Amino acid sequence: MVYACFAESPLTIMKIQDWKPIENSRVDRGNFPEKGKLPEAIHQLERQMIGEAMVRSNGNQRLASEILGITERMLGYRLKHYGLKF
Repeated sequence: MVYACFAESPLTIMKIQDWKPIENSRVDRGNFPEKGKLPEAIHQLERQMIGEAMVRSNGNQRLASEILGITERMLGYRLKHYGLKF
């Protein structure tokens, strides 16, 4: 069920009781499938970014982790998790 609430101004604090169900409504999902695939999209983006950082750093995990803004340990975990080898 879809709910909607319209405020008088952007700063109006709304309570859950203010939200009313919209009968017979259909949500426009655009190009999204029936059920969202956000986790898969996040994993795909993460793999791509890790791969690009590893290429830019010539396989140097310390430098790649700095490029990505994560720890070396986290990068090592992600490389193992995704089966990436450089």
